[in-house]
Amino acid sequence: MSTILRDSYLDELMSYRKNTELIKVLTGIRRCGKSVILEQFRSLLVESGVDEKSIIYLNLEESRYTVDSERALYDYLDRNVVGRDPIILLDEVQLVKGWERAVDSIHVKHGADIYITGSNSETVSESLGTHLTGRFLEIHVFPFSFKEFLKRYPVTNDTGYTQRLIQFLRFGGMPILDLNDDWRKNRIILRGVYDSIINYDIRPKMELDQSILDELTRFMLSNIGNITSVANIAKGSFVGDQRTVDKYLSKLCGCFIFYNADRYDVIGKEHLRTKAKYYLADTGFREAILTGSEYNEGALLENAVYIELLRRGYKVSVGSYKGKEIDFTAWSDAGPEFYQVCWSMTDEKTRKREFDPLVKLDGKRYVITMDRDPPVSPEGVEIIDAVDFFLS
Repeated sequence: MSTILRDSYLDELMSYRKNTELIKVLTGIRRCGKSVILEQFRSLLVESGVDEKSIIYLNLEESRYTVDSERALYDYLDRNVVGRDPIILLDEVQLVKGWERAVDSIHVKHGADIYITGSNSETVSESLGTHLTGRFLEIHVFPFSFKEFLKRYPVTNDTGYTQRLIQFLRFGGMPILDLNDDWRKNRIILRGVYDSIINYDIRPKMELDQSILDELTRFMLSNIGNITSVANIAKGSFVGDQRTVDKYLSKLCGCFIFYNADRYDVIGKEHLRTKAKYYLADTGFREAILTGSEYNEGALLENAVYIELLRRGYKVSVGSYKGKEIDFTAWSDAGPEFYQVCWSMTDEKTRKREFDPLVKLDGKRYVITMDRDPPVSPEGVEIIDAVDFFLS
């Protein structure tokens, strides 16, 4: 299967080429495509005229037994630097303890232009924040967007845009999958990704009770899009202890399996810490882990919209207006935008529920739906077909 060029990430990386003072950091869930992006970036550099000898590319997952320490990493990079303008590409740096000191030393000594990837926020972003304050730039990588998904699986005479979107919502956009293959095999692959995150990114950092983690994960997967709290999660997952739940949730979010969307009071203009929603990095994990569970299409659409807003650079919270829920308040430099996500609005009660929180707000207001023939919306509220939203 051909590799899909991740153009948006490559363009962003190229835009920082002249800023060698910053270390560029690609973060994101395991197997979302960071390594491929780094390889594509190396090819793009060579195509643009960069001398291939000046580029050091090191995959630390492949070299974990030879480059296994801070000193080994420093020595490898130091002896392989060629020329005055070296470019260093390091994949999965969190596998080497003390990598941040080695990278900082090479950066200072050789003035290298450095790009790294990592799959754990605690070992990447926090380490850089401690040792390289103000000298790094984080670029967060997600699995395939719907646009990229369509490059892999184009529409056909038999399968149109709506059918492809439904596939995208159900099976997700992890690049390692092949939807033309047996889905049982893909489910095993996704489960393997989840297990590798647990074994390589979480287990080495904490004592882990697998049964507690499994109960917690299943509860979270079953409640995508529902407002919840640590207390509710502790009760619903039968874990009981809120401190244990909080600790495990922190690790799951730190490895980018889940994202925490806090609540925002639109009237009080403040973030509320008591309750939140949790969304998956990729909706395919729900299908793979909750085998045989009910297919909640509305929750998956909401999940995908949340991730798409993050992908576009918005800061996103769950909205609250006079006790009524607004799915998302999304901030950009232009100010807040408000989004409701609804699979179908054919029912009058549903329309009232979705429209009422939006009508008195100032700013851009949208309802995203799968309806091809949506109802008339109140003045100032725009209804967007879900396919159009993801392709816009």
